[in-house]
Amino acid sequence: MLIMVLLLAHTGWTQKTTPDYQYAFDGQVKWLMLHESGTLLASTGEALAGIRPNSSEVSFKLERLKRVKEEHLEFVPNTPYVIIKPRGIFMHTVVIDVVKGKIVFDSKAENWQNGVTSRYFLYPEMMIVVNGMHKEEGLGNYTAGVGMYDLKTGKLVKIFERKGTNPMTGEPDILGDDIIIPGLKNVECYSISSGAVKWTADVKNATSIVTNEASKEVYAFRSKGDNTVVYKINADNGASLWPEGNKIKGVISTIEFTQQGLAIVTNILSGGSKLASKLKGSGTSKVYLLDLNSGADLWDKSPKTKGIINHFYVEDDGIIFGVSDGGINKIAFDGTPRWKKPLKTGPGIQIMATVPKGLLYISETDADIIDMTTGESVFGKAIKYKRSASVVSTYDSKMDRFLISCKDGVYEVDGNNGEYNLIANDITFGGKEDPTGIEVRAGGILLTSDQNLEMLDFQGGANWDVYHRAPGKSAFGAILMGALTATSMAMGSAHAARAGYMKGAGVPAYHSAVQREEDAADAYAAIADAAFQEMMKRFKATKATANSSFILTKVDEGVALVKVDKDSGETMNEIVIEDKDPMYEVDDIAGFLYFKDKGNNISAYDLNK
Repeated sequence: MLIMVLLLAHTGWTQKTTPDYQYAFDGQVKWLMLHESGTLLASTGEALAGIRPNSSEVSFKLERLKRVKEEHLEFVPNTPYVIIKPRGIFMHTVVIDVVKGKIVFDSKAENWQNGVTSRYFLYPEMMIVVNGMHKEEGLGNYTAGVGMYDLKTGKLVKIFERKGTNPMTGEPDILGDDIIIPGLKNVECYSISSGAVKWTADVKNATSIVTNEASKEVYAFRSKGDNTVVYKINADNGASLWPEGNKIKGVISTIEFTQQGLAIVTNILSGGSKLASKLKGSGTSKVYLLDLNSGADLWDKSPKTKGIINHFYVEDDGIIFGVSDGGINKIAFDGTPRWKKPLKTGPGIQIMATVPKGLLYISETDADIIDMTTGESVFGKAIKYKRSASVVSTYDSKMDRFLISCKDGVYEVDGNNGEYNLIANDITFGGKEDPTGIEVRAGGILLTSDQNLEMLDFQGGANWDVYHRAPGKSAFGAILMGALTATSMAMGSAHAARAGYMKGAGVPAYHSAVQREEDAADAYAAIADAAFQEMMKRFKATKATANSSFILTKVDEGVALVKVDKDSGETMNEIVIEDKDPMYEVDDIAGFLYFKDKGNNISAYDLNK
């Protein structure tokens, strides 16, 4: 086996020392952050600046935001929008489009007295709805109201007048030309085009509204401690169809509309912070299927769930779900089990996806293909392996097999007969890493992690491997990334519970489950806005990492970014940053390294050259 460890003196590469672009600023660059759209955000003494890939000049400078700190940023996932959270004694909120480089909402410029008291982002309309005291242009008095702004245009859509004693208390929703707003004293429906009140529902202090465009249903949810009350409202006149509300245990994590009823998953979390408990999977989930007419729980006597549900899909003949602690079950819409008994699996189910022969699941300790009708193993040959923090898989179309990398090594699985074989059992990555990626290349099977690459032949034999030691991260950087990840997960979970994303979809096909970038690109394509079209192009374009891998490593001079060919393992390029504690960002999609040099400059290196 050819081993290449820190082999920077290879004959096939060049060391790049001259940046392709340089950007100068009058003030000190305090931090850098790469947005998912590809825009590099930089805080300088003169502005919040943005740099787009392959741009010879700074793409935009927002002087209004020159003193923004990293912790004041709130990313709206899967959009070009970043919310600048209020700070200090004033509650002014700003939203920027980092692709267009424009402020699309500014509570100060829009005359909201001392900012807004609450705000909600509405998918898929891309609206922000805010609550507070607003002053119309040319008038001297502030009045209570709710404002709706179109972030695609940065324009005010409408101000909905409210009484100061009845402020917005939760997340509204849009149904056609109507917006339904929960308030302290009631729920009110306004016409978006006219701003007039169409009806009022006697539901107090609701915390969120969810509507179903297809069936014209309106539901109001009110959090009550760790529990929730659900109300159904007539969309035409506001009459309370479930006047007493349906009291359900736990905090809602998932809502799905079905023809048989309203499916709701709640989490009853055990101890600690709610977010921490959810991330760890501690606690129990409960599934409700509420009758569309009466609100009665059709699953009142359904089998109880042990653990937090982290996979939930609506099929034509029932609902199938997976539990984070292990286990998969399928229940008919009337609450009776579809399978003789729940399927026992290992913990941490990482993927549930359909394949030609059934349902493929992969957990931290096992994998199998099961019959979705019976819940039994199709071939009776589940793969058992050592518990693995990282389990990754791919499909080898040429050899018609699935490949699974885990603690044991690499398994090949024949999806047609269930036969499996451990084709590689001696995978040892440097730096105590485990493979976090697997792909089929023209010359073999490539395993990857942050600091390692290893190429196997198609029979699992070792061809070559490459390892570059990690540069290390500052404690602040690690903490910040952890906080951003947790925030994104929480926001993603909240937004997933909105009607725009509740299609009652079944278990995804394997290809869709592992090709999330393509799904994201398709979602962007449906939004008629230049910023989203740019994001679509970014995700549909061939990644800079398609044929090469970029590895950050520690060298004597500071930090180096090494470009490694995925098919040969050879070093193609190297960029050395002569700084022991550098400030940098790597865009592995467009293929750029951004680095703050010792002055007030940012240098950009095109990694594709």
